[in-house]
Amino acid sequence: MKLNRQELIENVAFAATAIRAHKLRSLLTVLGVVIGTMTVTAVSSVLTGLEIQTREYAETFGPNVLYITKFDKIGPRFSRPPQEERMRKPLVYEDAVAIAALPSVEAASPFLILGSFGPSGTTIPVKYRGVEASNPILFGVWPNYPEVRNVLLKQGRFFTATEHDRRLKVAVIGSSIADTLFGVVDPLEKEIAIGNDVFRVIGVLEKGPGGLFGGDNVEDRTILMPYATLEKMHPELETLSVIAHSRDGQFNLMVDQITELMRRRRGVPADKPNDFGLNEPLGIFEAVRDISGIVAAIVIPISATGLLIGGVGIMNIMLVSVTERTREIGVRRAIGARRRDIVQQFLIEATALALVGGALGVFVGVAISAIVHQFIPEIPSQVPLWSIMAGLGVSIGVGLTFGLWPAIKAARLDPAVALRYE
Repeated sequence: MKLNRQELIENVAFAATAIRAHKLRSLLTVLGVVIGTMTVTAVSSVLTGLEIQTREYAETFGPNVLYITKFDKIGPRFSRPPQEERMRKPLVYEDAVAIAALPSVEAASPFLILGSFGPSGTTIPVKYRGVEASNPILFGVWPNYPEVRNVLLKQGRFFTATEHDRRLKVAVIGSSIADTLFGVVDPLEKEIAIGNDVFRVIGVLEKGPGGLFGGDNVEDRTILMPYATLEKMHPELETLSVIAHSRDGQFNLMVDQITELMRRRRGVPADKPNDFGLNEPLGIFEAVRDISGIVAAIVIPISATGLLIGGVGIMNIMLVSVTERTREIGVRRAIGARRRDIVQQFLIEATALALVGGALGVFVGVAISAIVHQFIPEIPSQVPLWSIMAGLGVSIGVGLTFGLWPAIKAARLDPAVALRYE
């Protein structure tokens, strides 16, 4: 069924005239299409912005970095790890020593964590003259930690091997902790209370680019101290992990060597899977992907329902239009219009109606995304081109699908009967 340019222009003009003649009816008809495309556009903009923000945040951890832990995943999670993971034996200090000795490893460090990644959970009070830091996270690491991670110092220095071996109570604090505890006062060489212990501040970390949803970068509320010091203070901490940095161009080789080493050290049989996890920085934030999956599971049915309702509305209004324009159809057929011309006319009209709804939905979705981000900057937002194209494409599909039956019904009208219709 070919459609030349002149016929297309005429049919589009017919469709525009019909829509203008019944503006309110047309708007109510496509309301479902508007809601469906608006939902997809607005939500996809937030999810896309969150994904971009997550990648940028993960890049702050530095390239060629690998985390080794007893859990398959580290970082934020929506549920407890499976029992099989919880029952695994923890990594030990000797694992870190062995990993650091691998030829593909540039530098490695074990780390112990005390504190919570989230807004609630395990915390330890960190105070200076009665002022308390918010949700601090204590990391016990080796002195070479800046070589392993992309750690930049704003002030001061990192602790030395001697300070580590002597288990001295020295700390490098994140920028948020420094701002909260000291304000404009120079924090270097000041003493802070961490639980019941007193630590001397020897360095301040450079402020990070910002965390997810506008929160602090984890580094900003981190306190780095000698591994041996934290181990002595809290011998009950068993969840030791290791972070390794590969030599240039040897990341994949490092992953293979660490895998082989850890399987051998942990006695994993050849026919069994790893009982430890290897995580790249981006993998740490797989919780973000879980959020996307949950949101998609909610949004897709809502959007599909809106499009279905909009499609049914378009079909009904087009059937009404066929009845209202029966005589017009009879006249067109009497002066030579073919059945396919009538089908084309009504299909284009239904598609134009759906496309108007889709365009309105996309516009409203983009506007909602921009307004929400304007008033709540913590919510990332970036409208992807694919969501706009998908919204308009699905709208066209809805128009063609639900406009087909009215178009066929109009084309099958008997010209003689249609001319006598009142």
